[in-house]
Amino acid sequence: MKNSYFLRLVYGPELHSLYGWTASFASDPGEAPPGVWSGTPWYGSPEQQNLIDKRGDDNNYYSVALMRVVGNKARSKDKFHRLCVLLADDAQPHDMVGPYSFVIQTSPNKYQIGIFLDPTDPDTMDLPLIDNVMKSMADQGYIKADPSGNNTVRYGRLPSGSNTKKRESGIFKTKMLVSNEQNIYTLEDAAAAYGIDIRSIRPEPKPKMEIPNPLMRQSVDAVQLLSNILNENYDQRSYHDSLLKLSASMIHQGMNPDATLAFLRSIMIVAKPESNPNELKRWEDRIGPELERMVRGADRFSPIRPVIEENQVIDDLYTLEKKNKDVDWLVKNLVPANSGGMLFGASGTFKSFVAIDLAMHVAHGLEWVGKPTKKGYVLYVASEGGTGISRRFKAWNMNQGVDMPMNVGVCSIPLILSLKEEIETLTRAIEKLEEPPTLVIIDTLSQTFIGDENSSSDISAYLRTINQEIRSRFNTTVLIVHHTGYSTTERPRGSSAIIANMDFLIGCHRIDPEAMSTKISVLKQKDGDKGHDIWFDLKRCVIGIDKDEEEVSSLVAEFNDIRDAVANSFKRRSKHILQIEVFLRKNGKITVDDAQLSIMSGSDQKPKVARQSAIRILKKMVEGGTLLQTGDTFHMV
Repeated sequence: MKNSYFLRLVYGPELHSLYGWTASFASDPGEAPPGVWSGTPWYGSPEQQNLIDKRGDDNNYYSVALMRVVGNKARSKDKFHRLCVLLADDAQPHDMVGPYSFVIQTSPNKYQIGIFLDPTDPDTMDLPLIDNVMKSMADQGYIKADPSGNNTVRYGRLPSGSNTKKRESGIFKTKMLVSNEQNIYTLEDAAAAYGIDIRSIRPEPKPKMEIPNPLMRQSVDAVQLLSNILNENYDQRSYHDSLLKLSASMIHQGMNPDATLAFLRSIMIVAKPESNPNELKRWEDRIGPELERMVRGADRFSPIRPVIEENQVIDDLYTLEKKNKDVDWLVKNLVPANSGGMLFGASGTFKSFVAIDLAMHVAHGLEWVGKPTKKGYVLYVASEGGTGISRRFKAWNMNQGVDMPMNVGVCSIPLILSLKEEIETLTRAIEKLEEPPTLVIIDTLSQTFIGDENSSSDISAYLRTINQEIRSRFNTTVLIVHHTGYSTTERPRGSSAIIANMDFLIGCHRIDPEAMSTKISVLKQKDGDKGHDIWFDLKRCVIGIDKDEEEVSSLVAEFNDIRDAVANSFKRRSKHILQIEVFLRKNGKITVDDAQLSIMSGSDQKPKVARQSAIRILKKMVEGGTLLQTGDTFHMV
């Protein structure tokens, strides 16, 4: 891998008011004078890229952080802007407890293992938190402790170059051994791969007056209104008008009236004027029944609910059976039409690629995972996709050998859908489409929601808004892509209200962190059976050549019908079945001897037991229609 390409992966393609840092020199790093370590700012200019790629005989280094332009440019902690790579020195791949982005061999039997960090993750700019992460990594021996605290901007080796440290074997050429550039994680998930729980080392937040999240986009008005209530100058305080406007705004944004009342009362308790009898009387007049009347009266500002006619409220059993006789499916027996569901998974489980695969199959009217789909317009709200979303769609079409469909729309503007004005912007745009969407995918919940994911009231209000303003309004299926926490990967992150409010729930799990595959499992299906696990392989698809004559590519999710057929044949998938699958995918055929050796290579089974297992599994695969037996050889169907 060229150094210039690696640096684009680290810092991003464009650096405006920010800069990275590189250093190159030929002398022995252990004996080099301090001046050679100074290095220079990196902006990614064509001249810099050309030069860094030609220095294959030098020690080549880069800073793991981006710096901001403040005074003189330097690689120093006071210039720190964002951590780009979480890097371990002199580590071994088997030390890792999670997936990583790359492994660079820096000398005989020594490696640097790094994880690319999500540039949208606010934790990557939290310097006190990152200091704690660096200390934890030093405590575990992943990096050397630095009393100066400059580990946040430390150097790592570039993939192409030389380690000129004196040794009997001579100069060592550094090289990239493993490159998983698609593995980009939050700081929390990256730290977890090194066995560090960020929650246990996160600095205590500074005490501050919290403003309800639904008001964040109106921060100027909200702050001013709160200041009117909390003003230390009692003569300048304004209770009535400020409380009235705050309650109306919060109810308008969809906040529960009881939660609004509790919040405003807590503000008033903080504002209680203990030392001023006259002001105290005015304060008491507002915090009691008058405040409750304000909040209840503000209910007229709440989001408009659809009108329900009296004759629609109650059905007799005959009418109910008629209504529910046939479930309308978007994907037969998997994804209901006109429903709300979620696809969730940890970082690096390829859930967005699976979501795109579903979207494109629906747009083309193709069977998805072997099941019929309802063809229609698809809207993809790509709040996390950035510029890469276009490459993903193009790669899918090229891989399938089909033209770009005209019935797919992408919203790449980061809208906060928990805010009334922003979801209205989206719904107005949908109304202008030539046809209403059959499927709307929101990727992801965290990027379109302001609030506390662990609060049942906050998350219920968000999901209620999505349901009313998008699903119900356009009679469409809404699929929300969401994350899991590191410690709990079997359920979506946040309040249990998420699960309760979904018609269907699909988990995305990457069983083998080294394998480019993932499986989806139906955890909740209101209108059908959960079915068996469904497997996808991730395939790299080249979509073009960039200006540096390097390949531009993206991953594409492909349904693994071989695994699916095997899954239908077995109630429980074992590692022995997986070993046989791997052999079949490489060779297309297998014998009992091959299957026996495959099982023994991945377990401690004795030859006789492994052979019995091999015969049983191959027989089952023949019965399931996956294999065809010809003599002693089993061929893939």
